[in-house]
Amino acid sequence: MSEFGIEEEFLLVDRHSLLPARAKSSLQEVEDEVVSSSGEVCAEWLPGQIEFATPVLATAAEAFESLHTFRRRLSAAAQSRGLLAVGLGAAPQIPEASLGVSDGSRYREFAELAPAIAADQYVNGMHVHVDIPDREAGVRALNGLRRWIPVLTALSANSPLWRGADSGFASWRSIHYRRWVVFGIPPHFTDLDDYDAQVAAALRSDVVFDEATLGWLVRLSPKHTTVEIRTCDVQLDTETTLTLALLIRALVDIAMDDPSADSEPANLLDIAHWQAARFGLTGPLMDPETGMSAPAAAVVRKVFERAQPALLRTHDADRVHHGLRRLLCQGTGSEEQRGAMAGKGVWGLLEFAGHRLTATSQDEPEYDAAALRSVSDPP
Repeated sequence: MSEFGIEEEFLLVDRHSLLPARAKSSLQEVEDEVVSSSGEVCAEWLPGQIEFATPVLATAAEAFESLHTFRRRLSAAAQSRGLLAVGLGAAPQIPEASLGVSDGSRYREFAELAPAIAADQYVNGMHVHVDIPDREAGVRALNGLRRWIPVLTALSANSPLWRGADSGFASWRSIHYRRWVVFGIPPHFTDLDDYDAQVAAALRSDVVFDEATLGWLVRLSPKHTTVEIRTCDVQLDTETTLTLALLIRALVDIAMDDPSADSEPANLLDIAHWQAARFGLTGPLMDPETGMSAPAAAVVRKVFERAQPALLRTHDADRVHHGLRRLLCQGTGSEEQRGAMAGKGVWGLLEFAGHRLTATSQDEPEYDAAALRSVSDPP
């Protein structure tokens, strides 16, 4: 059973302007208040963004406690300063003029490299780190994970709104990120030497500063002995975050032992990723085994079946099964956001997202029989 860690990026919104918060004093006060000995907290790219990284985790219970405790503390600290903390993959409204990036030399470097991209980087992700015994095992995991990245994107889609309107995409964050220097699903690597050679070749470019600039959706972490999966939007609620993280950990463990390494061209997988970002679970996805379009529910069934042996070993199969079933029946965060926006506009959406940030449970949806059959029942 691999240890793992989760990073979540949240948005702090001004209750009056409904824009990302910009007052440095208030933002610093929030950051100072939620700093904890368990996990790490830091400002993210632009004013109004804050990131939490859990400590190293071993179990689902530890993960839920760490994630949910931080969300409660963040919500309380924000409310006391007239702000609203939300788990939205993209800010529904952003300022017309750039507010500048957060403090830090790295942020400044990227802002100088790509000013127009950096200026509106109000997108928030969820990254999962899974421990690996060595980098050779990490390369096996990369190769085995490549074809499953689009379905993870579809399951985590939670950023449909941009500049006050529907972007037409379930995950606009995924599309937004495609503008950076290196992005997408990495190529297939023959072995660790091939991985290192391709990284070294990229680093010879003047616009790739270091290994952390390689924004592949799954990569070997530049700082930790982990595989880092970066494709997910931040989630509205803790339980969905945990569903995705446990599924990802299981997929990594399976891939290290049985990579089923395919050499599917990265450009075709990037097409599948674009398709997943466009439709989420409301349209077809690429079947990772056939390369053909298939109903989203059928592809979700396959990703669960792929992960199931590892989920059974960690006793997480029932929890992940239920979480996937809920996403199929109730919809991803993108559908929830669209419903809230249609009902009460941007303020209603933000109020809804603020409540969901700390919700401990949800009313059970009326499950559709066809959707129930779409995910394999765990033993």
